Amino acid sequence: MLKKFLFATIISLFFVSQASAWEMGEYVKNTQGGEGIETTDSTWQPSINQTDRTMAQTSVPKNTLKRHSVSFTYGIITMTDFAAASASVATAIFSLGTATLEESMFGAFSIDYGYKFNEVVETGLVFNYAHPFVNGSFYTIMPKFKLNLNYEGFINPFIELDAGISITNMASGVSPMFHVTFLGLEIGKTTPIVLHLLSFGQRGVVSAGIGVRI
Repeated sequence: MLKKFLFATIISLFFVSQASAWEMGEYVKNTQGGEGIETTDSTWQPSINQTDRTMAQTSVPKNTLKRHSVSFTYGIITMTDFAAASASVATAIFSLGTATLEESMFGAFSIDYGYKFNEVVETGLVFNYAHPFVNGSFYTIMPKFKLNLNYEGFINPFIELDAGISITNMASGVSPMFHVTFLGLEIGKTTPIVLHLLSFGQRGVVSAGIGVRI
């Protein structure tokens, strides 16, 4: 009886082991074929969304607008040059040639700083030095308002209005001063050449120089 029980037990274990091996083989086969693994959209969706956000962030270009600029220009025939020439002529006429007022018609140097609110609108401050008389100089400070018509381009036409005050070592007190540019050009992007072509005021009827954008 014991021998029959042991023999039946061995036979049962053999068939159980064979069945388990067959099921494991089917599981591996299904796994390799893409079956047997349950995936849901919710499992992978966060990773996909994160990838999409990362790609969106890297694909959007950064703001390349250079908001700050500094330029140095020199102009001829300024407002004070006109005044010096007129005063010299008037002095010679009214004194019948006995008195003279020597003018130098030196022109003017300008240093200006600009801050751009966007690609079009710009404001800033202009410091101007002029030496129209042999014994007299003018120091001018003018806030400016500028409209850039093609700031991101290689050639940027612009319109500019400056208005402020001027101080001279020839007399006490201050006087109003202005400059208007009907047509100006900036040629270049990082270090542009600055031209005030159609102008009138304290920076000269024509002025030229170089600037830096930061």
